[in-house]
Amino acid sequence: MASINSIRSGQPERKSQVDTWFNEELEEACSSWGFGSVEGHFNASTFGNPCDRLHWASFRGKLPKKKLTGKFSRLLQHGGTFEERMEKYLTKMNLLKAREVPVSFTDSDFKITGRIDFLITHINLGLTVLELKTINSKGFRALKGKPKDEHIFQVQMYLEARDSDTGLISYENKDDQDIQTFRVKRDKGYWQSQVERGHSIIDMVAPPEKCESKYPRYCDCQRVNWD
Repeated sequence: MASINSIRSGQPERKSQVDTWFNEELEEACSSWGFGSVEGHFNASTFGNPCDRLHWASFRGKLPKKKLTGKFSRLLQHGGTFEERMEKYLTKMNLLKAREVPVSFTDSDFKITGRIDFLITHINLGLTVLELKTINSKGFRALKGKPKDEHIFQVQMYLEARDSDTGLISYENKDDQDIQTFRVKRDKGYWQSQVERGHSIIDMVAPPEKCESKYPRYCDCQRVNWD
């Protein structure tokens, strides 16, 4: 029997149930496989991770492909929509020069590759690297006037590969679409230290024993078969 309140309002009584089937089907449909490692190369988007154990395995092609959950795949796709929207904005601003520009850097056996999100014409800097990132509100607040270390590395690699002086990292808060953009100046001393780190990892006969990631539980070195 309908409730008295629903009869008085002239509206049908609302009843609902959780439909787990649809959620499960959507999760499977959205799930995907991430890339594994390519032997003989480091990757610019991951080398900022402080875990040398991870990079030792990655350089040797031992990092397997990763099954991405539906939720994580949707988060990555959200980042992709940021790029698509930004391409429209940059075109409207008449700043866009190029998108998804592949770059590489080689120093002896140290090889690292990446992909620049955008090249733009900056009013003060001229032709400039622009790297985009999406982040939640907690992470957005935690930036506190500077980009994340791993993203600084990424842009430093692009600057070195292109022999450029300054690049930009632009963060979008995916909860409310606020934007923070930072300049990253080329730092040759920093870059040389990273090249030396790469050579040191390559020269290791065996991987480091411990994970040095800030969040070891989530580091991809945990997915490597070390047997």
